[in-house]
Amino acid sequence: MLKNNRPYSVENGYIDDALITDHSIWEINEVMKWIKENVRRSRKILYGRTSYGIKHKLQHDTGIYLTNNEFKDAMMHMGYYPVNPDELNWRYRIVLTKEINDNPNPFFKWAKQFEGQDSNWGDFADDMINDFEFPMIANSEVIERYLEWTGACRDAILTFEEMWDAYAGEDD
Repeated sequence: MLKNNRPYSVENGYIDDALITDHSIWEINEVMKWIKENVRRSRKILYGRTSYGIKHKLQHDTGIYLTNNEFKDAMMHMGYYPVNPDELNWRYRIVLTKEINDNPNPFFKWAKQFEGQDSNWGDFADDMINDFEFPMIANSEVIERYLEWTGACRDAILTFEEMWDAYAGEDD
C-alpha cells in the first residue's frame, strides 16, 4: 500500500516502512544503476516476477540487501509504479533486460554490433535493442510483421530487410 505517496507494507503484523533513502549514497546509486540497466517499461504486466523476487535478483547482482519496501521505493524513485499498490508484492508493467539480453536470437546478437553507429543500421539496432517487445525468437517474416504492426516507417522496414539479407549471407 501507499502511505504519504511512499510504499508501506504490513505482513503478519510486521510493518515495513523502510525506504531506499535509509541507505548510503553509494548503495542508493548502485541500486538505481542496477534498475536503469535491468528494467524497462512495457505495456504488459510482468507475470511471474514481483517486487519481492526482483529484489533478490538485485541482491544477487550487487550484494545489496533491500527489504521489499525499500526495493518498491527505489522502483518508484526510478518512475516504475505498481499495477496494484494494495498488493504486498508489487507487479509492474516492465520487462527485465537481463532476461532478454541473456537469450537473444542469433539475428539480435548479430545486429548488436551496429549499436550506436551513425547509420541506418545503427539506428535500427538501437531501436531494436531499446524495444523490449521486439520479437527475440523470430524469423524475418515475424520480425517484418512486427515492424508493420508497430507502424515502423518504410525506411525502417527496408533497413531491416537489408540487414537480414546481410545477416543471412544473401547480400550481393
